[in-house]
Amino acid sequence: MSQLRRIVVGHNFSPESDLAFHSARILAERSGAALYILHVVEPYPISQQTSSLTLEAQTVLDEIVLKMRTQLKALADSPELSRLRVITDVHTGKPFVELIRVCRRWQGDLIVVGVSEHGRGRLLGSTAERVLRKAPAAVLLAKRLLTSGPKTILIPTDFSSGAKQAAEEALALVWGFGGRVVFLHIMEKHMLYPPAYGVAPLLSRISPELLEPEWQDFLHELPLGGGLQWEKQTREGRAGQTIVDVAQEIGAELIVMGTHGRTGLAHMLLGSVAEQVVRLAECSVLTVRPGTFRFELP
Repeated sequence: MSQLRRIVVGHNFSPESDLAFHSARILAERSGAALYILHVVEPYPISQQTSSLTLEAQTVLDEIVLKMRTQLKALADSPELSRLRVITDVHTGKPFVELIRVCRRWQGDLIVVGVSEHGRGRLLGSTAERVLRKAPAAVLLAKRLLTSGPKTILIPTDFSSGAKQAAEEALALVWGFGGRVVFLHIMEKHMLYPPAYGVAPLLSRISPELLEPEWQDFLHELPLGGGLQWEKQTREGRAGQTIVDVAQEIGAELIVMGTHGRTGLAHMLLGSVAEQVVRLAECSVLTVRPGTFRFELP
């Protein structure tokens, strides 16, 4: 995704999806990417219990689809999108499934989704959470409007290849918007023996100075020249909460992170640290999948 070419955004005309749409629009304008705006109509649940819709239910569904297509067409023809290449469509089915299918078929680089108010800090809402867990492309969870001005972007890293891939994506965004980047590594304390063993608690700790070779290896091949404002920080604490705290402290508009790092397991769909960050962060979060990630839709 280092060069954004195709952005898919889900839009159901709710306040949260409107925020996602405008964030996707800003990204498309800055990168010259095409924009695919998708609305998904979920059929009335009774249709799931029968082999086919009744004629009356099908008629109502067709009317809704036609109405939404008209609304999306009007949106695409609005002055604010006049300089963009825009595709609009309406599908029926499960929103997360259709978003992922469109992204695959269209070879999208990024999916942008909003998060419902009741899902903030908890489950994110079923569509946002499922897209985050299952989409093969990068996902931007839009919690705040992405403005067109310079950005402060936080890039957590565990020095893994997945974290480096996320850093490359973040730097590509900064070059488009201007601003600064803060790289962050968290040193977590680990108890060497559980309390049940009855021994004095011993905590494993690493001096920040010992991490300098890791920092140098991580930063070595990243494009950090050309007047880019950047800094690196090493903090101690619980990874997920510390990332969220630092984002608030530095006024980050965006957190960019890989979904799997050194501690990620192949069978997990979203790393535990990434999951905590996307749930708790007040700013928007861009998650980047490792290149080897695969998930088959049901």
